[in-house]
Formats: sequence, C-alpha cells, structure tokens
Amino acid sequence: MSDKMPMVVVAGLILAGLAGLILLRGDSQSRFVDRSVIGTYGLAALYETEEIPLRRSNPRLHPAQDDLAFRILPLYDLDLLSETPRPEDEAELFAQTTQKDLGLDTLMIKLDELPTVMILPKWKTGFIQTGIAHDETLIEPRRFTTLFSQLEFEDMRLRHGGPEFLRGRLFGSEIALFQAQGIPRSDLPDACRPEATLGGTVYVMACDLFDTAHSTWIVTDPDLLNNHGLGLGENTGFALALAARFGGEISKDIYLDTSPDLLVDFERAHDERVEYTRNSEDLGRMFDYPFNVLWAMLLLVLGVVYWRGARRFGPLRRDTGAPEGHALSREASITAKGRLLRLSGHDGHLVSDFARAQLLELTRQVFGPDHGYADKTKLFAHLARQDADLAQRFETASMILIDDAPRLPPSEIYRHLEVYKTVLKQVVERYGSLRISTNH
Repeated sequence: MSDKMPMVVVAGLILAGLAGLILLRGDSQSRFVDRSVIGTYGLAALYETEEIPLRRSNPRLHPAQDDLAFRILPLYDLDLLSETPRPEDEAELFAQTTQKDLGLDTLMIKLDELPTVMILPKWKTGFIQTGIAHDETLIEPRRFTTLFSQLEFEDMRLRHGGPEFLRGRLFGSEIALFQAQGIPRSDLPDACRPEATLGGTVYVMACDLFDTAHSTWIVTDPDLLNNHGLGLGENTGFALALAARFGGEISKDIYLDTSPDLLVDFERAHDERVEYTRNSEDLGRMFDYPFNVLWAMLLLVLGVVYWRGARRFGPLRRDTGAPEGHALSREASITAKGRLLRLSGHDGHLVSDFARAQLLELTRQVFGPDHGYADKTKLFAHLARQDADLAQRFETASMILIDDAPRLPPSEIYRHLEVYKTVLKQVVERYGSLRISTNH
C-alpha cells in the first residue's frame, strides 16, 4: 500500500485542482453570457469607440453614485423572487429562459439608485448554444406573466412581429429587428408612457416603478442593444440615439450593469489616505476569482512535480557523502572493466587493476581521501616503520602484480596472486583499522 501512496496523493491533488477550476470560477458564467449573442459587451465597445464615457460593472469595483450618469441594466431573469434550478440535461439547457438570477429587492434598489434603462429578455439559452435566431429559441410571450406581475404590470402583454425583419426608424435612426418584440400601445400600463413606437407597437417606454426616485426606461426588444442586434450593423444608430435622448449632454459615465450584485456606493470615497483595519476578509480575497483558479492550477503543477519526483524516478536516495559515492562509482567501473577483461581473456590486466585499486584504497585509509596511488611509496615507508620485513614483502608482491601480471602466463599470475593475498592478510591483521577485504 505504501508504494501506491504517491499515486493516491497525486490523484487527490489533480481532482482538487479540477474541482477548483470548475467550482471556483467566479463569475465566468456571467461573463460568458455578456460576450454571447444576447450579451451587451458590444454596446460597451460601441460607446467607447464613439468616445461616450462608459463604465462596465466589476464585482471588485464600487463606483460612487455621483460619478455615474445613468445605468443600462440588461435583464435575463423571468422570475425575480426565486432562483432558477440548474438544467439537468441538454434539452433543459436549450429551453432555459433565465441566464442570470436577479432578486426583486436588488432590482428595486438599483432602479432607485440611478436613472435606468432596463432591457427586457427575449431569447432562450438555446440561442447562445446554436447562434440561430428561431421560433424555438424565442421566449414565448406567455412566459413573461410572472415577471410583469412582479413589476406591477398585471395587464401588460408582449407581442412578436413574426419571422421576418421589421425595419423602420426609432429616435430618428434606422433599426432592423428579427421577431420584433414590443408591447401594443393599447396594452401599455397606466404607469408607463411611450418613448419610441413603430406601427402602433411600443419598443421604448418610460415607467414609474416601485415609487423610485427616477423614471425607468424599458427597452422591450433587447436586439436593439445586444451583441446580436448591433452585429447586424443597423441598430448602432439607435444605441447612440438612446444614450443622447436619455442622458442628454453626457458628462459622467454611463454604467453598464451586468452584475446581479449591488456595487454602487452612495458616497464618493475620500481622497485623503484612509487607515484600513485588516481582517480575515482581506485574506479571503486571495481565494476569490481569478486567484482561486491560479491556486487550482498550482495544485495541478505540484501534483505532477510530486509524481515525477516520488513515483516516476523512484524514492529519494540518501546522501551518504562524497567518498562513498566515489567508491561506488569506482567499484562499478572496476566491475565493468573486469568483466570486459575476463571476456577478452586478459586476466593479467584484470589482476593488475585489482592490485592497483586495493593499494589505492589502503593509501586513502591511512592518509586520507586526498592521497591516491601516487603516494604508494609513502604508504610502504609508513608500513616499514612498524614492520620493515612485512612492508618489503608487501611492496614486492604488489608491484609484481601491478607491473608484471599483464605479461605473465596464467599459472604465474595465480601463484603471485596467492602470495599477495597472504601478505595482504598479514598487513590487514597487523594494522587492524584498515577496512579492506582479503576475500577476493
């Protein structure tokens, strides 16, 4: 089980990272809608191109109320008092009529904060999926009953103009609408006044909603202002005319509010420096979008690195120091060379290398790792101070194997090798601290 533990840990990290990418993606779904055919990012681009001041909502920015001229509020919710359940399959997603939930209380506060142009919904999510404007992707007028009731428009009814394009002029600008969505003038609520009509149908109306401080303009067909309608190239004039008609001489920013949250501050932030008290919420921002996605990616990277280090390349090897490392490398080299020499029949060279390597090891054990074969004379002199006869016999036996073994016949080699082993055993016994084996 222990050898499988690294893979279990890596799998857990990968699953956690993927969960972070999916579940901690912040308002990515909201931005997806805003960039889709039913979104309004194209309106922001149009106003910026025409140098009309505009500010898009951002969950981390809170503009002051005094800095904003009016709000443009696209609505993607047909029931403001309940949250829409997540679709369980592709068919439910295609038929979905609410892409963003917005609470009724939040809407009432938004309408009271600023003069607002509110855009009614028109298309199902199927239009986003397919990019095809069709009867099947159109929200049926009867589905607006709940929304109109919550807006206190009990008797108001929508009407669609059919599968052909409606062309005409609104606010003096050419428009083109597929399945034009409007309200018959005869069905207009008492609290509303027509602002832009075409053929007896109201497409822009000014309404007094919820006793708010400002009148709210309602655009009945979102294709007049969304990415789909502006992409046709025939509704851009209307979008510019609407801003001029509703905002007059625009000196402040238009606020394109695509967020379901309340982001506008009532008072302007003080210009002077403010000392802030840090708390846990400040740390929590490090785990908000987009930082949570970065953390998830970091977990994935760490998981892969851990796997490569601990599993693919095996467990970590203990560092036992440089001398042992050199010894292991030298031992492996001698073993490999010995095998080659035996295979080629050069036993003399093998014996010579064997004796030279043992002499080198003895020299290092006596004088330290910085001394090598070149100090063998110093080694023999050191041994001679303890036992001159033994030192002489050991030097003679060693040098015969080192210098003469490659040229001797096998019988002579083995005879001198037995002499060498006998003398080497005596040396090791005489100097018991020498850690060298005589069993070779």
